Amino acid sequence: MGLLAMLAASDNHTRKRRWLEEKLWSDRASEQARGSLRTTLVDIRKSLGNFADILGSDRSSVWLDSTRIETDLEDSDSSREFLEGLVIPDPEFTDWLMRQRMTLRRPSGTNRPEAHLPARVTIQCGEPWNLSTAASVKPQIVNDQVGKIITDFIAISRRTITETTADLVIRTSIEEEDRGATILVQVIDPIRDEIVHTDHCFADDLSSFLRSQELLGRFCWNVADLTLEKLPGLQRTQSPLVTRSAHVQKALRKVLTFDAAEMRSSLEVLDLANDEMDAGLYLALKAWAMTSMIMEGFLVEDAASLEEISALLARAEELSPGDPMMAAVSANVQAILFERHDNAIGLARRALRENPNNLFALQAMSVGRAARGELEQAYALSQQSKSISALSKFEAMCNLHHALLCISLQRTEEAVASSKLAAERSPAYRAPRRQLIGLHAAQDKTGESLKLVNELKTIETDFNIERYLFDHSYPSNTLRKSGYLDRARQTLSGRK
Repeated sequence: MGLLAMLAASDNHTRKRRWLEEKLWSDRASEQARGSLRTTLVDIRKSLGNFADILGSDRSSVWLDSTRIETDLEDSDSSREFLEGLVIPDPEFTDWLMRQRMTLRRPSGTNRPEAHLPARVTIQCGEPWNLSTAASVKPQIVNDQVGKIITDFIAISRRTITETTADLVIRTSIEEEDRGATILVQVIDPIRDEIVHTDHCFADDLSSFLRSQELLGRFCWNVADLTLEKLPGLQRTQSPLVTRSAHVQKALRKVLTFDAAEMRSSLEVLDLANDEMDAGLYLALKAWAMTSMIMEGFLVEDAASLEEISALLARAEELSPGDPMMAAVSANVQAILFERHDNAIGLARRALRENPNNLFALQAMSVGRAARGELEQAYALSQQSKSISALSKFEAMCNLHHALLCISLQRTEEAVASSKLAAERSPAYRAPRRQLIGLHAAQDKTGESLKLVNELKTIETDFNIERYLFDHSYPSNTLRKSGYLDRARQTLSGRK
């Protein structure tokens, strides 16, 4: 269906063979792609039966007989989306499909600014391949890692080594001395020839630093996170790079305040982003935002909410089947909300294969491993996400996740430390304060526990200790399952 639609959508119902090969089999070598096209043409002709001759081809092109076909591509009254439900896991096809949907969705003669949004955003990571040397391999590791994180958060984006058309350029230089190394990263706006963000760090042992997922990941996540925050400030009119980054970072900031009004507002931001460009990433992030609201008690976990979140994830997979960040965010929701751990592990593995420092995927994989009883692996994954997030806006979220895992593992002091850090980093965050109340009470630290009860009441005005201790609908499941709440009852029952 995809190939026929690509022919039908062209002006003369004809496409070059090479164009089709690049759009449908971009991950294959030229000879393999040519063979796949030949096989597909044979299969299509067989399925067309007596009408097989409407599909023509020669050594350079493939076409449909224009005199014998009709299309509804210009039907403005159609309520269905172009190629609705079709999934072909190739990024080049996905890019073309989104562009086509945007074109068909716009009324004739429209001049909407967002008409340009589907353009692919390219991030140049380091030097072009023909300028590479042995000395540039180490800087390229940093360039590549920063580039992966930035592209992950910008829908329809790709890392590149081209010199002339990149939207953003990442350059790393490393100076090695006997006592260690200095690493400098610059993220450059090539349009205005300005530095968007720059950062540096020192490593006593450069090889150990580059081999460490935690050390390298923390540095690169911080560089990428601050770059993404600064991109909306670029003075570029209607730039896809700026627009997409602005939507995603604004929504993330709102969710990570853990304030009810701000979290609700994040859904509007993501709806606006999706109106401008139908991208799986935006839908997956909306599902994640709604899940975060359920965890904080700002959204009822009823059948309607769960159905909406499931539909968002399904649609996200349809739109962006090859998007690693979409897979990571979806895995996070599947693991935490739906407890579909096998599915979550599969999605997280897809994302981690592309970027081993994806925080959303690390968390999902950790939850999945814990559910399988693989506790050491779950702990290591959670520790990695906690360490990587230390300088970013995700720090509170990752520390809360680590605290919950440590509660399950009876690592009380570590759970207390991570909960405290999460609460300090996000003043409106209810979840870590809930954990601390039970943890301190279980340690017979009544004064500290009651102090936190009063603190929580300032942000959760309907909080009461009886409900916390005895109502199974109150979000204290991890404390309850791990036995901490039973111990807390002995200390707090009857207290106000």
